[in-house]
Amino acid sequence: MAIDPDGTYDVAITGGGLAGLTMALHLKRARPETSILLAEKRAGPVRGAAFKVGESSMETAGFYFNEIVGVGEHLETVHRRKAGLRFFFPAEENVDFGRRVERGPPGAGPVPSYQIDRGVFENELARCCREQGIDHLDGCKVTDVTLDSAAHRVELDQGGQARTIAARWVIDASGRSSLLKRKLGLAREVEHTINSAWLRLEGGLDLEDFVSEEGWRGRMEELGIRKASTNHLMGEGYWVWIILLGTGPVSIGICADPRYHDFESFNPRERAIAWLERHEPQVGAAVSSRPEEVMDFLKVEDFAFGSERVFSPERWCLTGEAGVFADPLYSPGSDSISLSNTFIADLVIRDLAGEDIRERTERYNATYLAWFEGLVLPTYTGQYGLFGNAQLMAGKLAWDDAVRWTILALRMYRGKWTDLDFLDATSGAFESAIRLNQRLQPLFREWHELDRREWRDIFLSPREVPCLGVRLIGLLVDIDDETLLGNSKLNQEFLEALAVILFHKAAESLADARVDPERRIDPYAVSLDPARWEQDGLFEGAGLTLSEALQRSPGIENAFPDHYASAPAGS
Repeated sequence: MAIDPDGTYDVAITGGGLAGLTMALHLKRARPETSILLAEKRAGPVRGAAFKVGESSMETAGFYFNEIVGVGEHLETVHRRKAGLRFFFPAEENVDFGRRVERGPPGAGPVPSYQIDRGVFENELARCCREQGIDHLDGCKVTDVTLDSAAHRVELDQGGQARTIAARWVIDASGRSSLLKRKLGLAREVEHTINSAWLRLEGGLDLEDFVSEEGWRGRMEELGIRKASTNHLMGEGYWVWIILLGTGPVSIGICADPRYHDFESFNPRERAIAWLERHEPQVGAAVSSRPEEVMDFLKVEDFAFGSERVFSPERWCLTGEAGVFADPLYSPGSDSISLSNTFIADLVIRDLAGEDIRERTERYNATYLAWFEGLVLPTYTGQYGLFGNAQLMAGKLAWDDAVRWTILALRMYRGKWTDLDFLDATSGAFESAIRLNQRLQPLFREWHELDRREWRDIFLSPREVPCLGVRLIGLLVDIDDETLLGNSKLNQEFLEALAVILFHKAAESLADARVDPERRIDPYAVSLDPARWEQDGLFEGAGLTLSEALQRSPGIENAFPDHYASAPAGS
């Protein structure tokens, strides 16, 4: 596609991957008269899924792709609607899937989420962009961006031909090359350091083929539910994803903390397969026995990073991996794109309508970075060592689900991330979630130091935990603003109760300290260091007793392995 003859656009988007493509379609659907240039350095159609990590999407991204970007029919017909997240924790050297603690739904979930073949999906998004009149240039490298108060200048090189275009807005979606972040010196190091490598196996892989025992198979409403899930094989310092794609292959990826698993131990491909044979022997054997079906192999080293700023009143923004990224666990990459694109589209549309957006831009920038640094990064930083601990991780998964659904997803489904009145009215709940998360994530690490028992032969179904299920199903319920504000308060109270319950559950592991269940606990002061309790005010303030916390959290006891067995098998 050629550049507009006068070379002037409302918006120039640098990078035509998932973030840039959805950004362009979002803007075009919301304001059809917007002139948009999308420059992508890669020429021609995208190849298959393994060219990028990120085949799994969660509820927030599912809603965004369906309702905002408008590609729901493509997702439903070409890709796979998934049966939630499924986790398998280690048991007996992982030689028998049937012995491992399994946590996941027994059937399809009520809220749409998808397993996506990224290559196929991005090709469809590119087609939609061209169909919508967006100037989508592939094989076009952005060589420089000059920011100017009147109009930004973007230098392009397409097939050796240099051009300069002008744009009121520049949105950097250039991924890890982070064109604007590097130019403006905005890179921010984060403490989280994790490496990843992945491959696709032609012909797929079904974990149910590993177990013939009928009781284990009968946990599901029907055969095939497990392979429709995003499967996570958890172990100390690592997790492995197993994702069956709608186009046929299965994606198998390793994410590991180098403090436990050196990157070179699973890079290159041959070492990755050998690593699987050691740590996930049933999967490793399946892959090594089909060498001719291994389609490709890619890797990313030290993939987490932050940014000092992502949105500027000077009419430039960063989205996707050009801005911030934490970890692929729980599939937050597409959620992050959904949120950043939502903020950016609102700013662009308001500016093009003549509104002064300076104050709003600063608010969005602060909110987005607070979400990333307070609710996302702490979820992963220093936590990989816990991943093999089924009892602890059952609590952490419940907590992480609750935070994701009550904050990120609920506001996205109700269209409230850009409603300043709503943000003001719920700022206390947002800040409380951050404070609680910053207490709970270290508590999980303390818990792991006290209790590392191995549990076996247990199935944990989120359906048996109504206090979580109502938060998920609630995303689909259409309610008025007054009810939504009330629900936000109830969700804050639920998170406080869950923090108290997790504290009591973890404190059972303390050898020399006992906590009276009738004593009120301040959820914002929980820890497993008894020497800090008085200083931190654990027993001060209103707080909650354990029974009061349980009343707010019906069914939470069903979330834990110890509800189904008095002691770990073989202990």
